[in-house]
Amino acid sequence: MGYLVLARKWRPQKWEEVVAQQHVTATLRNAIQYNRIAHAYLLAGPRGVGKTSAARIMAKALNCEKGPAPDPCNACSSCLEITGGHSMDVIEIDGASNRGIEDIRSLRETVRYAPTRGRYKVYIIDEVHMLTSEAFNALLKTLEEPPEHVLFLFATTEPQKVPATILSRCQRFDFHRIAVSDMVALLRRICESEAIDIDEEALHLIARKADGSLRDSQSILDQMVSFASGPIHAGDVINALGLIDQELFFEMMDAVESRNAAGGLDLVEKLVASGTSIDEFLAGFLEHLRNLLVVRAAGHAGLLEMSEANQKRFEEKARNFREEDLLRLIRVVADAQHQVKFSDNPRIPLEMAVVKMSKIDKTASIEDLLSQLGDLKKKSPEPALSPPAAGPSRPAEAPAAGLSRPAEAPAAGRPAAKARAGVPESKPPDGIEAGEPVTLKEIQDRWDGFIALVKQKKITVGAFLAEGAPIQVRNGVVEIGFAPCNGFHVDSIMRAKAIISESLQETFGRAVPFKCVKGDFPQVRRASDKDRKTETIKALKEEGGIIQKLIEDFDVEMES
Repeated sequence: MGYLVLARKWRPQKWEEVVAQQHVTATLRNAIQYNRIAHAYLLAGPRGVGKTSAARIMAKALNCEKGPAPDPCNACSSCLEITGGHSMDVIEIDGASNRGIEDIRSLRETVRYAPTRGRYKVYIIDEVHMLTSEAFNALLKTLEEPPEHVLFLFATTEPQKVPATILSRCQRFDFHRIAVSDMVALLRRICESEAIDIDEEALHLIARKADGSLRDSQSILDQMVSFASGPIHAGDVINALGLIDQELFFEMMDAVESRNAAGGLDLVEKLVASGTSIDEFLAGFLEHLRNLLVVRAAGHAGLLEMSEANQKRFEEKARNFREEDLLRLIRVVADAQHQVKFSDNPRIPLEMAVVKMSKIDKTASIEDLLSQLGDLKKKSPEPALSPPAAGPSRPAEAPAAGLSRPAEAPAAGRPAAKARAGVPESKPPDGIEAGEPVTLKEIQDRWDGFIALVKQKKITVGAFLAEGAPIQVRNGVVEIGFAPCNGFHVDSIMRAKAIISESLQETFGRAVPFKCVKGDFPQVRRASDKDRKTETIKALKEEGGIIQKLIEDFDVEMES
């Protein structure tokens, strides 16, 4: 007998050998065990995941001489005939070759006859979606009410093409793609049994290339055994299958991280010179970025289907990038992929993407920006005070030659800044003791001066206070009233409570507790929303610094 390829030699012969499809195998075993066998099953899923193998195991379990049994013995004549593919009671039909109405009419004629030696006559139709509409229609009546001894097993990779009238007459089972880890485990077991010397990274490359198909992975392994004619290493798989070495992607990430556009362009030249497809490189690099993003977001590389050595390498590289940076890089590469499809010279979009990625600045979070703004505010000098109020001028006395005139000392209890700005002195009115609570009339009389002092210290808080008015003094606490719509103003004022308390102390010469209240107070000035927003923006702009720059850069203005 000639050489038997690994995909046929290692075809599953019992339920336990069907990889990663426990949801299907358990249901079919239980159906046989509890005698709840349906007359038609639809096995749907990607190529090479065990659909036809499961159908054959089902046929063996039903016609086994020791059964029907949940598990076939694989030793009796019936099981051996089905395994060899020459059983008279198990008919395998290729739906792509026998897709016409005449083929289905012939099937309908043979359905009536009893099985030759087994209990069931099993029809396995592979790629059933290839049947024509007429053939499906001819099958409907037989499929709905077949003889008791007939079982239909349909396999398809495209269940959406099967008519709903057929689907409704079948029990449907969806087979999953095989995970890389499950595929590597089986390939390792095959290599140990077949005495094939292969390293772990090569197994992972083969499994990823198979893209979820166990049969494809076995075929690739067969190919690699012939190619290497000795121990199989990852480099052999890369060369034989035309894969792109992961090292190239890591080198590109190094160039991006170091903002080395020239180095990135050198890698593109190396890529083109080697004859590698630019489409494949972009697809692989996009997956590389995705892996880095997964590691960065999850905090570990356990979700990546690759060897432990590569997982550790991804963890080390992911620490150098923020999630936001990786998302931006993924967007750049995805755009390049789209442009390559419509470009006469696909190298140009790739080089543009490399340069763009090398020039992208790292993303800064809001928390970092606020922290930097806070540091700048602490280091920046105090803002210039308001110019002195206009008044009668008098000629300045010329200082003595060679001497500079000393600055005039401010009056006691009255800072020079307030004296120049015309703010009332910070001492109690005549006839009032320092510890005596303030009255509402006193607050109202000196309210404008108090607002002016607050604006000197924090113009936005002063502007917000100007929207309110003193309502009453209750138990020594001044209540400042605001309209119900001024909730933002109240919140901002309470965050600047220290500034307001200090200004009250300076204005009235003693501590004045206060609180803000909202309500419909007649004393509170009713400003329109437009006026209120205009005053707020004006106050923010006059405060200067980063706020003024933002307003000017974005050309903030009020809508009419």
